[in-house]
Amino acid sequence: MLLALWSPKGGSGTSVVAAAVALVAAGRSAAHLADFGGDQPAILGLPPLPALATLAEWLTAGPSTPSEWLDEIAVPVVPGLSLLPGGPAAAAASAEAGAAFSVAVRDSGLAVVDVGSGPGSPGGAARAVIEVADAALVVIRPCYLALRAAVADPRLGSSAGVIVVEEPGRALDGDDVASVLGRPAVARFPYRAEIARAVDAGMLRDHVPAALGRAAGTVLDRLADLANGRRAA
Repeated sequence: MLLALWSPKGGSGTSVVAAAVALVAAGRSAAHLADFGGDQPAILGLPPLPALATLAEWLTAGPSTPSEWLDEIAVPVVPGLSLLPGGPAAAAASAEAGAAFSVAVRDSGLAVVDVGSGPGSPGGAARAVIEVADAALVVIRPCYLALRAAVADPRLGSSAGVIVVEEPGRALDGDDVASVLGRPAVARFPYRAEIARAVDAGMLRDHVPAALGRAAGTVLDRLADLANGRRAA
């Protein structure tokens, strides 16, 4: 199963959401977290990664590159979860490489892809992952500027739903976001100080705050239905 998470605007919390979903998933079965944004090692509090091959190199090595090489790239995070580090160079690889990566990882348990934020390259690997994922979800705050960018983003057409990162004091709420984007609100992630502290301290992989874990579990509980709905469409 391949889950792609993306946002039309930076600062929406896509990487934290992706990390939380992957960590909770690891408590259920084997999972991979692919990092197209580049922030996952810091969010997960990992030590400096050794200078080994990365996902970007796998993606640019050509169609003959064996999928087994992904196992060599994988960095253990917690039992049941490994990180495929990549960064923006991975996102900028070709669409063909992105499609090949999707095929390689979708049958080895759950693969969560942190696609990152911003418009991305129309013909790049990140866009291809969104287009062929079993489920692609938009991560967004109830912000007018973010909604405006999402409505105009062609990736919305490949997305099955929305993850709303709720902030106190906003004039808009999750229902408004779902209505504007024409996609169901799959889960609502709270914006809380305890979550920010866990991320800032590099402690997220050791302890997922309860509210964050519940929201991530909701995404996982709905994943099969989202994937089936996309295949039916």
